Amino acid sequence: MKIEDAITFFEIRKFLEDANSFIPSELDLTINLDIDSLKFQLYINLPQNYPEVPPVIFVRNEKLNRQQNGKLNKDIKEFLEHSSNQEPCIFSAICWLQDNASKYVDLLSEVKEINENIEESLSRLWIYSHHIYSKTKRREIISQAQAFNLNGFCMPGKPGVICVEGKTSNCNEWWQSIRSMPWKRIFCKVTEEYNNENDFLKFDKFEEVSFQTNSMRCNHMDIGELSKYLEKHRCSYIFKDLFGVEAKHVST
Repeated sequence: MKIEDAITFFEIRKFLEDANSFIPSELDLTINLDIDSLKFQLYINLPQNYPEVPPVIFVRNEKLNRQQNGKLNKDIKEFLEHSSNQEPCIFSAICWLQDNASKYVDLLSEVKEINENIEESLSRLWIYSHHIYSKTKRREIISQAQAFNLNGFCMPGKPGVICVEGKTSNCNEWWQSIRSMPWKRIFCKVTEEYNNENDFLKFDKFEEVSFQTNSMRCNHMDIGELSKYLEKHRCSYIFKDLFGVEAKHVST
């Protein structure tokens, strides 16, 4: 077991010292599996009253495309719905994946190549999340953006904000992958589309940005600093759509 986030480690220690002081509403964890020389990742969100309430489980393998990943996750979800019955089911999910992974790997030979020379429209997606804490999710957001050749930024913490821009098909593929992971709340607030790259794109790379407040837990973001960042990249117009207020009304 590897705990990568110092805040999470601190909260675990605090809970063990005084179990009545703080009980987290959910727990995120990732299980890495090597199956037939391929690496699979199980993203698991355990609610506080698991196993009475079933977990949210998402499986990913970077060699599978969106359709294959979608079918894999649909099938494992159906398996858990029919077998969990308010019983612990994480081990069952692992065994199911070990027994069935080869079926989805075999589908690789059936994938048709997409003609990348077709002229596409450009899109910009503005994603809002209740929070983005997990380092696993943050790495995945960045690596997927780079894999799909997208620009933009991710602001982790509470709230979490993500912007990606690039080819429309790549933006959609990225969003399908990211939103399939277990989240408390995440949705695309605004979608922009255009056909002229020179006039549309606002960012020259994808990066993670942080605008922390003086909060003791260091996980609440300074929305005023985000407003300045958006203004710097000629995106100040989006602030009201994201937060429901004009930027000038937000104190830093």
